Amino acid sequence: MYRIGIIGSDNSHADAFSMLVNIPDEKTGEYLYPDCRVTGIFGLDKERTQQVATDGKIDFIAEKPEDLLGKVDAVMVVFRHGDLHAKYALPFIEAGIPTWIDKPFSISNEDAKRIIDASIKYNTPVTGGSTCKYAYDVLMIRNAVENYNRIGKIKSAIINFPAELVNEYGGLYFYGAHLVEMTLASFGYDPRSVTSSEKNENVVATVKYDNYQVVMNFIPGASEYYAVVFGESGTMIREIDINISYRLGFDKFVEMLRTGKMPLPLENLYTTVVLLNAVVESYNSGVEVKLNTAL
Repeated sequence: MYRIGIIGSDNSHADAFSMLVNIPDEKTGEYLYPDCRVTGIFGLDKERTQQVATDGKIDFIAEKPEDLLGKVDAVMVVFRHGDLHAKYALPFIEAGIPTWIDKPFSISNEDAKRIIDASIKYNTPVTGGSTCKYAYDVLMIRNAVENYNRIGKIKSAIINFPAELVNEYGGLYFYGAHLVEMTLASFGYDPRSVTSSEKNENVVATVKYDNYQVVMNFIPGASEYYAVVFGESGTMIREIDINISYRLGFDKFVEMLRTGKMPLPLENLYTTVVLLNAVVESYNSGVEVKLNTAL
């Protein structure tokens, strides 16, 4: 049995992941992950933490995050603010405990490097980020980009997702991470530069690859998500359904626990942070930002 601890209770992801694991399927009465249980949780707001524990049937509420050491086999760090992720994840990574770090993986490039360096040094599997990158529609877009299919070789593309510039969780970093990760998962983790601008709190960013460009539209309040891929011989218009993305992402985490193999290269996790920071830098400075994703 893999005992999983949740770090951070302010995020709805704490509810989603704990209920996904601890609550039997309504139709079958069976657990989706019979070899896993969320057994402990730590949060900064006691009332909210108690609510998550009650709803998710989590037995142990830790007074301090280190109280989970020795009581869990893996942790999921799911605070809304990405600036908290390295602080709370590093003690567990250094203890050799497999760790999921929610989106945004981190806000600063430096925090991302610290996490990755610790993962390598202590030989601890680490993964996470946005679960939206595992949506089936994102996989279909990636398949079209890599294999051409009916639309031929890609010429350019557009993709959108909601994100707000102003909130208490880091602004664009909070939800913008979803779009950045969906873009990289669809079009590749080797972008060269980005140019972005902001108008009426909408951010548009053009990501340059070697052979094409992708326009990311961060649109506050958007309720429909699409990608349009223009190829040499056709166009693909794909609505992106993220309804089961929590489960798809958790599948990857459980696979990592069972096999010890990380579902994503650490370099890819780092690239997500670098690109989002470059988007912010570009719309603040008004200039194209070259990307350095080397660790």
